[in-house]
Amino acid sequence: MAKPIKKMPTPLGIGAGQTASVQLPLGLTYERLYIEMNVDAVPRDVPVADWGSYIDEIRLLVDGDTKIQITAADLVKLNKYYGQAMKAGVLPLFLARPWMQTIAGQQQTAYGTKGGITSFSLEMDLADGITVNSLNVYAMQSPGRPFGPHLRMQRYVHNQGVIGEAEISDIMRGGYSMCAMHVTTDDIGEIEILWDNRKILEMSKNIRAAHYDVIDRVPQAGFTHVDFLAENILAEALPMAVSDFRLKADFTATGNFSIYTESVQGRTAV
Repeated sequence: MAKPIKKMPTPLGIGAGQTASVQLPLGLTYERLYIEMNVDAVPRDVPVADWGSYIDEIRLLVDGDTKIQITAADLVKLNKYYGQAMKAGVLPLFLARPWMQTIAGQQQTAYGTKGGITSFSLEMDLADGITVNSLNVYAMQSPGRPFGPHLRMQRYVHNQGVIGEAEISDIMRGGYSMCAMHVTTDDIGEIEILWDNRKILEMSKNIRAAHYDVIDRVPQAGFTHVDFLAENILAEALPMAVSDFRLKADFTATGNFSIYTESVQGRTAV
């Protein structure tokens, strides 16, 4: 049976400089959200390259706990990294991962809402000085299941004050599995991953580009990607219940950068 796509309740708080929010009905499993937006005095659908001019940060919350946190501009780039085509006026948020090899792998990260949670909501921080003609949210759903393993996307901030190697050790560890990391700068040469006191990954910029091309990833300008699912097999996600996890990166420029982590987590927040 085809999966239904339904329009969600109208978001509240639509206006320049405000946070628009929508309470997502419970019961079914959410595989994808579509944010549809028309803007400006001369109406137009938001161009793909301009989402960051209209929406700053997007958050998905379960029982008030932020499960996904990312700027609209960076979400566009991650969608493109995974080879997803986009159309003006529509910003997809993939909860299920249709590029995984198996159906089970595709669906495991979706959000079941048939039991185990009491609220499920989407928040969108709207930019100052904009005109919003319409803002709607649609959801692609599948039969309901209880809340369990799901996609989590966390945002860390890293301040790189000097050029050279940095060792980043504040990425959360615990009972979950890491799928990928994305740093919002491409001014990084060599990278290493140290996991449980072992070096498990070491790549130059050229090797990263060649490696990700094999799995049809599309590395984005302004990003450095560290992808642990090299064959689109979700079972290869990196277990994080370890005593030590570090990202070592050779920065060729300074600045403040975001680090996004994509992971599969269980029902209990880590």
